[in-house]
Amino acid sequence: MVAGCFADAALTGMQPNSFSRIRYPAPAPRGSVHPPARLKYLQPGGDDGNWWMITLSDLTLLLLGFLVAWYVVSTKPIAPQEKSGAAAPTAQLPGPQAVPPESVPPAQEWQGVRDEMTSFVDAAGLANEVSVEAAQNEVFVSLKDTISFESGKADLRSQALPVLEKLVAMVLSRPTLSLEISGHTDDRPIATTIFPSNWELSAARAGRVGRYLIERGVPPSRIAVQGYANHRPRLPNSNAGNRRGNRRVEIRLYYNADAKTAQPPSGADDRP
Repeated sequence: MVAGCFADAALTGMQPNSFSRIRYPAPAPRGSVHPPARLKYLQPGGDDGNWWMITLSDLTLLLLGFLVAWYVVSTKPIAPQEKSGAAAPTAQLPGPQAVPPESVPPAQEWQGVRDEMTSFVDAAGLANEVSVEAAQNEVFVSLKDTISFESGKADLRSQALPVLEKLVAMVLSRPTLSLEISGHTDDRPIATTIFPSNWELSAARAGRVGRYLIERGVPPSRIAVQGYANHRPRLPNSNAGNRRGNRRVEIRLYYNADAKTAQPPSGADDRP
């Protein structure tokens, strides 16, 4: 009872226009598809169009902050290590590279190797059994099997030893030279208990030459041995003469930047 009296008194004491700040939208006509208008709250003083000033002030503050940050970054001094790093692009990156020009033997040196070997072969009367050819930065010495091995065998003949001794002397006097020894046969098959095929025969002959050079003092790290059987002929295997030319041991002398000198094995210097 008392609470109701106070409520009536409060309502009675309110001014008639206490709720005049709220505008209620007019009801939409019947059948209209437009939703009813939202309630519109008026700002004090009746001006409801200043809301955009809040957005403009926010954008102004953001722009001002961006300008301050840009000014600080642009005026930051460059560290000394960053300045010195400007020359970094001119440095060469590590990786597989060509042999330095100053360390590659000149063309006349290779020509001298060829001429020295050719003169020795001619003086020994072996021009028909041993051929010497020169290419860019390499020299090929080819020994026919008529001087180096008997048919179907891998035992060195004594006629080939002077040529191999000359190769040993040339290689030991030139630390930049390495040897690649390859054995070759003709196309006639072989099948023995020792050599089941031409692969074993060609590899055994090349290995025998390599072993002799090592015994005479050439470091093993400067020698490579491989056998090709009859798959790299110099001439067509059409007649006996061509087959004889294809049965050979080739020794390739080439420059190797990684060649390492080594002490010769015991007894290697006891040369005749």
